[in-house]
Amino acid sequence: CMNITNIDDKIIKKSNETGKSWKLIANEYEAEFWEDLDSLGVDQPDIKIRVTDEIPKIIKFIESIEEKGFTKISDDGSVYFKTSAYNNYGKLQNVVLDESSAADFALWKGSKPDEPSWKTKWGEGRPGWHIECSTLASLVFGSNIDFHAGGVDLRFPHHENEEAQSCVFHGVSNWVTNWIHTGHLHMKGQSEKMSKSLKNTVSIRELLQEHSSDQFRVACLLSHYRSSIEFGPDLMIAADAVLKKLQSFKDDAKAFVMGLKIDSAIDEEKLIMACIKCKKEVKEALSDDFNTSKAVGCLSELMSVVSKMINNDQSTRESSLDSSEKAIVQATVNYIDEVFIKFGVGKREGIKKDNVKMENLVNSILKVRNEIRMNAKAEKSKELFKVCDSIRDTLRENGIEIKDQNGTVSTWNKN
Repeated sequence: CMNITNIDDKIIKKSNETGKSWKLIANEYEAEFWEDLDSLGVDQPDIKIRVTDEIPKIIKFIESIEEKGFTKISDDGSVYFKTSAYNNYGKLQNVVLDESSAADFALWKGSKPDEPSWKTKWGEGRPGWHIECSTLASLVFGSNIDFHAGGVDLRFPHHENEEAQSCVFHGVSNWVTNWIHTGHLHMKGQSEKMSKSLKNTVSIRELLQEHSSDQFRVACLLSHYRSSIEFGPDLMIAADAVLKKLQSFKDDAKAFVMGLKIDSAIDEEKLIMACIKCKKEVKEALSDDFNTSKAVGCLSELMSVVSKMINNDQSTRESSLDSSEKAIVQATVNYIDEVFIKFGVGKREGIKKDNVKMENLVNSILKVRNEIRMNAKAEKSKELFKVCDSIRDTLRENGIEIKDQNGTVSTWNKN
């Protein structure tokens, strides 16, 4: 569930500066937000609630808090939450505040010139920032929420205020069971978080001009969600290395299962034990406060074990590949794929299944190249080998990577 703030100070300011309707501006920002999420392969929430659609419910929420004696009214018709009346205020920060009114916050803002407003018994005005989140989340989840997420900068005062007013409204000691606070994204070499006001941002569209959505997703996976991330070339190179290793592993495994790696030696018992160990460690890592970085490291280690076995040339091998060897390798691929897919990696990358024409074209080029390779080997022709190398290099320049398997057979993938 996600609540959408379609009225706030910034939207009103933009409306007054441009002469556009605040509703139109809010709709444009929201449409751009959903487009960016889609381009990153992020699923949209099941439930979306917009603030201005629920104004009557927000007013009733405030009235309930007022009836319990936790509000004060200012001369301009604004309604404030009295933090001094709530004994547990400051619990998310683990601090005790004095009896002053400095921490009191607006539930309802009295109207000002050139601002949209709604009628209430306190006069015209609009919702405060914190009250909208409590009201809309309570409409869906009621008096208790298992998980509530947001940036670490929202812990205080936003989440502290949400918790206080919601506990008062519902008459509970804890409204949220688990708060999840994510670290900030910084530009490399800067201490401040990315912010439009500081003009140190990289837009999603700018990001995707140089990097894939999977690269950015893996970059996030390589850091614990509570940690800050330094965005820069080093981070994206590390993320790209993980994706390339994953693709190379899958290519090797596919070639093995197809029988193109006949000299490989698979230690089934060792591989089964490695899989069991990896599954256990991945589960433990994710159970330990969603430690995705450690989980990705475990998967990378398992990929190394499999690739080493597949590429371990056993030229003296007498028997053909056992079906059980192929089965355990494929099962390992399926497991690693499953975890990465759950992480959202692979949603928008690679060659799509419906891109049949491109696949057929590349396969046809590879077929011709393999025939040239066979003739080059038979005739021991350096010139023909150069032609093969030229075709490979040209395809690589266009994002197609070729792997020569077992002498005369080749496989390919898109970088």
